[in-house]
Amino acid sequence: MEPSYRYSLACSSSELTPLAQARLFEQLKSALVWEQESLLMFGRDVLVPRRVAFIADRGLCYRYTGKDHYGKGWPNCLAEIRKQAEYLAGQSFNSVLLNWYQNGDDYMGWHADNETILGPAPVIAMLSLGATRDFLFRLKKNHSVKHSIALEGGSWLVMSASTQVLWQHCLPKRKRVQEERISLTFRTLLNP
Repeated sequence: MEPSYRYSLACSSSELTPLAQARLFEQLKSALVWEQESLLMFGRDVLVPRRVAFIADRGLCYRYTGKDHYGKGWPNCLAEIRKQAEYLAGQSFNSVLLNWYQNGDDYMGWHADNETILGPAPVIAMLSLGATRDFLFRLKKNHSVKHSIALEGGSWLVMSASTQVLWQHCLPKRKRVQEERISLTFRTLLNP
C-alpha cells in the first residue's frame, strides 16, 4: 500500500530557482522569530531537535505538544510561496509551520499531523529548502510498511487527506548531512 501523497521534485515557478531558494532561505532565517521549544518528557524538559516558527492569519491559534502558537499575519516574503502551495494542493491555507534543521543531527520523530484543529483528514503542502533529507512514511497499522523520499531543496510534497489518517512520517537523523534545511508546512486551521 503506497502512502497517499503527491510529490513533485521541482516547482514550475521561476521564483524557485536555486538563487531564489537561497535568498528565501536567508530571508526566513533572519526575518522570522525562531524558537527552540522544549517538551516535558519523563519528568524533565528536553529541547526539541530543531527550531520552529509559526505564521498564520492574524488571531489564529495552533496548539500542538502543549504549546500555543499565535498568528500575527503573513510576511511579504511568503506571499508567492503561499500561492504556490495553494495551487499545488488545490485548496487555501491559513497557516504555515516552519522547521529549521541546522544539520543532520536535527530531526523530527514519527508522528501524524492529527490535531483536532486541522480537521479529520488535513491536506498539508510542504516546501523543502536547503539540504536534501530523507522523509519517511510508515503505515500506522503496520510499522514494517515504510516508504522513503529524498526531499531536495526546492521540492514540494503534498500530503493528501488520507495521509495523516493512515500514515505517520518523520525526518530522521542523518549524521553525514552538514547543511541546513528549512521546511515550510502549509496547513488549514479550522475555526475553534
